[in-house]
Amino acid sequence: MITFKYSLFSKLIFRYANIPATLFLLLYLVSSFLYTFKEWFYVLPFLLNLIIIIMMNRYYFRSYKLFPYKIEINNEKMICSDYFYKSRIHEINLSDIDLIEGGSLSGTPAKPIYIHTESNDLLVGISPHMKDHNKLVTIILSNVRKEVYDNVLDLAKEINESNKALFTKAKKGKKKPINK
Repeated sequence: MITFKYSLFSKLIFRYANIPATLFLLLYLVSSFLYTFKEWFYVLPFLLNLIIIIMMNRYYFRSYKLFPYKIEINNEKMICSDYFYKSRIHEINLSDIDLIEGGSLSGTPAKPIYIHTESNDLLVGISPHMKDHNKLVTIILSNVRKEVYDNVLDLAKEINESNKALFTKAKKGKKKPINK
């Protein structure tokens, strides 16, 4: 079994960064709420802070549920553990994976890759900030069923073609420099 983990810094950011950020934004939320009684336009900062707090904590609560901080994998199965809720452990047979999407496979390398299994309807996220992320994705792709691999490959080819078209279109619009 090969083990993949996040660095300590990434683990701290992904687990606990929302706590001080939420406390800081709550101070602004309370102050903007109190100022709304003096001037009506302080409603806008109040609403903005409220929306930021809700969106940020929604992202973190979803990541607590989907992202394991430790993944052990071999050619047959993947064991996901060390979630935010420590007792949760998922064992996934690589042959049960029916969908791999997102991240670099969908043309957005900064976003996570999501793996879905058909047997127990489980969704697992793999962030690109994990150490040796590409090696983990390679192991997963080399051991999934052929139709899942072909779907990922077709999507990657489609994205590659659209990127080439955009690049050539952008290149045609540029003027060539004149050497004197």
